[in-house]
Amino acid sequence: MFGHKHYVPILKGKRAEFPAASHLKNKANVTPLFESIPSKPPDDVPKQASKSGWPATAPYFVDLLFFDDDGGASNAPPLSAVVTCLNAAKAKGQRAIPVTGTGRSPAYQRAVKKFADAERGVAIRLIADDFEDEGDLATALDSLAKFIGLTPSSIDLIVDLGSVADQNPAVIAQLHRANLSIIPTITAWRTLTVATGAFPVSLAPLTRDAWNRLVRIDWQAWLKLVSGTKKPDRLPAYGDYAIAHPGLPPEGQATILAQLRYTIQNEFMIWKGKNAIKTPNGFGQFLSICTDLVSRPEFRGATFSDGDQEIQGKATNGGSPGNAETWRNIGTNHHIETVLDQIANLP
Repeated sequence: MFGHKHYVPILKGKRAEFPAASHLKNKANVTPLFESIPSKPPDDVPKQASKSGWPATAPYFVDLLFFDDDGGASNAPPLSAVVTCLNAAKAKGQRAIPVTGTGRSPAYQRAVKKFADAERGVAIRLIADDFEDEGDLATALDSLAKFIGLTPSSIDLIVDLGSVADQNPAVIAQLHRANLSIIPTITAWRTLTVATGAFPVSLAPLTRDAWNRLVRIDWQAWLKLVSGTKKPDRLPAYGDYAIAHPGLPPEGQATILAQLRYTIQNEFMIWKGKNAIKTPNGFGQFLSICTDLVSRPEFRGATFSDGDQEIQGKATNGGSPGNAETWRNIGTNHHIETVLDQIANLP
């Protein structure tokens, strides 16, 4: 299905993320993984994917892990949630690949099995706990594949270590190597991806009304892994959480800060503005942020991405500054295009 020069952005199933993915220049080397949000209906991902214009022929992963939460994050039982989502995707002719994991409930696994076929396949999302014992990992993967009724050639493996914010990229790269070294028959699986997230959980520590720079630890770790002298037996594709933290967004009314998250080669540039509700011209701050960015050498130009075109337009023509959803859409689209450009230019 794809090799290591491919990108799997893990995106929350929120309205801003779908157009960000749908408005990419080229979707050949990207397969997004959409996480369904428990506050939305189980069929929201296929509905939003269709509404935003994601091509029905382009595959995407869909994970309803939050509907399988024993803590009660969702009122929908896991079996009906997965079935509802995948039936909706099927009705729209979408190539939605269901995602499961070794620790999902029996009901969740049964639901995934209902839609498992060799052509569509499934994805197994491994987490750090899966790598505590090599023998247990092999047994769990073998048992799950047999239950679903598919061979590794129809299964995508996604090794997801979650947040790596404030960690050392070299250490994360070594952890990737160690994990990959104990995956059984590593070349037999349809695809292999490693994913981490480097974006912080909160912008609170950042300086207000200025550009803050944070290292893209996720990207640097993967780059060390695939380009270093000690390469794994199989080079994995790259996955990250784009410009968001891996955790679920906080519930309740969040403070809306005027902001822009702009990805550059090895860092995130983040402008943290003032409260957009309580500050005079609060939402209008975004126009000034865009004006500042386009004057900087880091700006990639209006033709680089749909997001950059929006930034240039708001800096030049003014108009509506949009809202938090607009800002996330712009930053996410630019981020995905940046990663795709970086991967395409690897040796």
